[in-house]
Amino acid sequence: MTWIKELFGIITISAAVFFTQQWTVLADDSWQLDDSAELSDAGEIELGNRVHEYILHQFSLRNDPELSKTLNEITRRLAAASDRKAIPFTCNIIQSYSVNAFSAPGGHLYVTEGLLKFAKTEDEVAGIIGHEVAHIALKHASRLYKEFMEIMAQRDDRTDSTAPLLLFNCHLEEFEEEADAMGVLYAHKAGFNPNGLPDFLERHLDSMIQDGVFGLLRFSDIVTISSRINRMRDSISSLASKE
Repeated sequence: MTWIKELFGIITISAAVFFTQQWTVLADDSWQLDDSAELSDAGEIELGNRVHEYILHQFSLRNDPELSKTLNEITRRLAAASDRKAIPFTCNIIQSYSVNAFSAPGGHLYVTEGLLKFAKTEDEVAGIIGHEVAHIALKHASRLYKEFMEIMAQRDDRTDSTAPLLLFNCHLEEFEEEADAMGVLYAHKAGFNPNGLPDFLERHLDSMIQDGVFGLLRFSDIVTISSRINRMRDSISSLASKE
């Protein structure tokens, strides 16, 4: 998996594996969706709690009350700036040296220790969290869940386990662009420097290239990340011009 997909988050991978493994549980009548688009807030929270339990079996969380309090205050400010205030947002720290962040349905956000060590400023951390808040506010996981359940409903027990990942890839660019745009806006509205996320992405990409990781990335991934950074810079310039 390329770094750009890791930065989007393992929500669709962790959730997809969870969905596949737990299909018989999730497919009962209480989890059948009607023809209207998405899960209710209550349904998304319940689904998120299930995914959170799965994540707890895959990762160890860092117990640092003071740091968690700081991260959750940043999260609270960004969530308040979003259009999704009816669900609780919480930010957890995962014990991992990787530089990563991701979100799960129902307001669950995760950042790694490696990411926190690499980040230079609170604005960079806020930009990353804002991006993940945006994924939740825009109901990306809910949309993926609905489409995945529709795929599973049309197949038998021999359904190809790669189906969730194919679905993830189908939406990757669309969801990233949406979360970038809204995450920058949330950071701005919450009083953070909206350049935090593009600054972080730029430094991380430069660091990977200098460390020789460039060869592990496809050229198209480099172009995609650079395009994301440029789009966010343009959005930030637009925000400044409106003030």
